[in-house]
Amino acid sequence: MPRPQIVIVDSDPAAALVTQRGLQRLLNPNAEIEIAPTPGAAWLRCLRESIDLVIVDPSPENGAASALIKALHADRPEVPVLVLTAYDTPRLRTQMRALGVQHYLAKPVDLQDLGKSVRSVVEPDVTPGNLQKDV
Repeated sequence: MPRPQIVIVDSDPAAALVTQRGLQRLLNPNAEIEIAPTPGAAWLRCLRESIDLVIVDPSPENGAASALIKALHADRPEVPVLVLTAYDTPRLRTQMRALGVQHYLAKPVDLQDLGKSVRSVVEPDVTPGNLQKDV
């Protein structure tokens, strides 16, 4: 089985790095996890490469992450999106549900829980139990 390709998009570079390093430690060598500096860069990666999961943190002041999610669902529906957000609100959950997001976690999240949720998406035979929240 090829190594899953995961892209992380977060407007906070430090948060993206923490997520990347934590997941790499949990999944290594079973996944290639990269950080995209912007939603646009993540979109280009999804167009050019076979990406297995996009992890995105939609910030309230920037609609680019929501635009990325819309574009992925419209043009690359095979690429799952996991929203990992520090801005968890009922409004954001409703918005993400309307965009078709099926995988949603609120920060702070235990790294083990995040790893289980990621595995459930990129390794279909892994069951996340009750750790993955439905939007």
